[in-house]
Amino acid sequence: MSAPWTASASAEAPQLAQAEERTFAFAIPPQNLEEALEAFSDETGLALGYRAELTEGQQSPGFTGTTTARTALGQLLGTSGLTFRIEGNSVTLERIVVQPESGPARLGPVTVTARRTEELLQDVPGSVVVLTDEEIERSNLQDTTDVIVRLPNVSFIDNSDPADLDLSIRGISNLSGSASSPTNGIFANGILLNPTGETTGINANLVDLERVEVAYGPQGTAFGRGTIGGAINFVTKKPTDDFEASLETELGSYPDGRATAIVNAPILEDGLLSARLVAFGGISDGFVDFAESSDPDSVGRDDVGFRLSLRSRPTSRLTLDASVSFDRTEFDASNSVAFPSVEDEDLETGADFIEENSLNRILTSFQWAYDFDAGSLKSTSSFFFTDLDTSDDTDFSALDFTTGTASLHERALAQEFRFESERFDLPSQTGEIAFNLGTSLSYNQRDFSSLSDPGADAFRLIGERLGPGPLADDGSTISANSNRDVFNFGLFGDLRWRPIPNLEIAGGARFSFDRVSEEGETLSTGLSAITTPPVPFESDEANFTSITPSASIKYDWTDDFSTYFAFATGFRPGGFSSTQFGFSSFEEETVRSYEGGFRASLFDDRLLVNGSGYLLDYEDIQVSLSNTVGGIPAVVIDNAAEARSVGAEIGISALPIESLRIDTQIGINFSKFTDYPDSPFGDLTDRRLPNAPVHTFSIAGDYEHPREILPGARGFLRAEYNLRTSFNDDLDPDDPGFDGFDLLNLRLGLRAERYTFEAFVENALDETYATGSSAGFASNFGGARIVDVGPTRRFGLRARLQF
Repeated sequence: MSAPWTASASAEAPQLAQAEERTFAFAIPPQNLEEALEAFSDETGLALGYRAELTEGQQSPGFTGTTTARTALGQLLGTSGLTFRIEGNSVTLERIVVQPESGPARLGPVTVTARRTEELLQDVPGSVVVLTDEEIERSNLQDTTDVIVRLPNVSFIDNSDPADLDLSIRGISNLSGSASSPTNGIFANGILLNPTGETTGINANLVDLERVEVAYGPQGTAFGRGTIGGAINFVTKKPTDDFEASLETELGSYPDGRATAIVNAPILEDGLLSARLVAFGGISDGFVDFAESSDPDSVGRDDVGFRLSLRSRPTSRLTLDASVSFDRTEFDASNSVAFPSVEDEDLETGADFIEENSLNRILTSFQWAYDFDAGSLKSTSSFFFTDLDTSDDTDFSALDFTTGTASLHERALAQEFRFESERFDLPSQTGEIAFNLGTSLSYNQRDFSSLSDPGADAFRLIGERLGPGPLADDGSTISANSNRDVFNFGLFGDLRWRPIPNLEIAGGARFSFDRVSEEGETLSTGLSAITTPPVPFESDEANFTSITPSASIKYDWTDDFSTYFAFATGFRPGGFSSTQFGFSSFEEETVRSYEGGFRASLFDDRLLVNGSGYLLDYEDIQVSLSNTVGGIPAVVIDNAAEARSVGAEIGISALPIESLRIDTQIGINFSKFTDYPDSPFGDLTDRRLPNAPVHTFSIAGDYEHPREILPGARGFLRAEYNLRTSFNDDLDPDDPGFDGFDLLNLRLGLRAERYTFEAFVENALDETYATGSSAGFASNFGGARIVDVGPTRRFGLRARLQF
């Protein structure tokens, strides 16, 4: 019986350029396709990889003659319905995805790296959602929040400040604020963008992406630290050997505008060097107005950035990739307003002190991969840093309560080595195995400083509470400084065994060592020393070790239907936090995940259905609780006892007719504390976890008219609907929480091979909604509740030209 995945290569593989340009003398007679491919590999030295069912029962017409490898392989495949692509010294066979004369492409196989190994989505024993480059472009997804609303059981709290995004996957989110490690990891090509637990790196601009992959549940074995809840990986497009260029522009009604230019070009021949340059910029007045200002502009932001990628294949076995990306965002303030403004559906902020804030991010990486006959050795080196500087009205009111400045600087160095083996036969016909082994090192540094100045109205209000008459300004200030260093060392590996072609049993684990160092102090003068006592300089250090195993079993009942069960564990190291009342520490948190699911392809690949159900047991959750003790603001950091998350995800993609594609994602989540009797708010047992709506739903329909309106161009209509039910963003049982919201986007335009023109309306129902709340000095003293709001209705035009 043939293997489910076959790879063949001769011992001596020629260089890629030589293999494609050289001519070979072929004498391959008509025979079984699998045997014909083995003969082809022996002659050319190219390694062929393919799923066994692609060649089962297939015959090759054979080929005799002298020609190139590419031409001969096309002849050998004949009418098999297969195509191929060459990467390095490897040739991958795939089914031909039929492009109908009208309408979008048929549903085809999707390649992912959810287990850090390139494989087909249907081979992954776990819940993974993929947004392809076509979906990203057609839905006009521009940042992380745009992606999140398309994903089942993924939620966020976002005040449209690019440095503030609290992400939740399956009800698991960062409840502790600043921590030693993130809860849910955001990656770019496998490189962690939020390594210190802060969020300055995660709301990145989505430009020139190949796909977005979302792996649910603990992902420590594959991705490492920071993935106790899950991982989102942005995979960028790599340079190719062909010249291409594109230009995209967009105008919106806030008003706002955006432009993106992409150029890909070979620098040296024969694949020795290719480059890809992406440049983008945007400007927006935003959708929140200043209520108490003569400045007519709204609260807005400007973006500019670029990414330069280089790829070289000096030999058929060696691939080198290097890239550097930079982006800068300038923003007036966060989109935080008093809650009555939301109820009145008239978004205005009373901020009385607004200055320009900036966020700078730079990511550099160097990757190399060498293909041995037995597998591939890969190295990834990266340096990532962010600088955030803010100066704004920290009380969100029209009165003069407080103003403040803050600076946050993060640095991250990382190195990973990973060996991915080919599949090879075990003795005594006991099946096939493949394995991954690797090690990783990272060093992350976080430096934070802030300065807060109470204003005249603050002195007046506090004076009235303390006694007759206002207090005088005594030069009161609060300054805080903290520095955190985290060193991580990891060893990881997994083994995948196929005792029979239709069954895969896999297991893996990661050993992690984290050393967390923290130092900081809080200085306060004048009246501020009463409300926030000074904390002298302190420093401490702690070590955390963990082993997080995972296991899965997957069975292919037919070529079109498979089921799986997976178990995984997750770990998040503890650390330290500088609070108003001293230097405190917190312990690690852990999770155990149980998941089962299925994947089905029906009606000749015109209907794809994926489903999963899960249970997460979550222990010692790191929680940061804001409270007021005796009228004095305080922060209490604790390790909550236990929580549980139970739910399901369902994904459906369909082509009911050739011109219509429908993609649906459904999420159901029930997350609550199962044992937390000693919180500062009392017994929170059975309290729903924050940022965990019960239902999430998205559906996108794309209809392309079968007839050409202009030569080579067809009209299209696209609709996207996203739903998120009610949620709370605070552990306080008296917090009323927030209503859910639904968003409808409509797009109409023309598509052709070389261009797309589109008119759109986003949030067509003009939904006014809150995504979370912000702490404010005024609200601590009975002022209006401050909430973060999402974008209002926006009209616009978009054009994309391909050269």
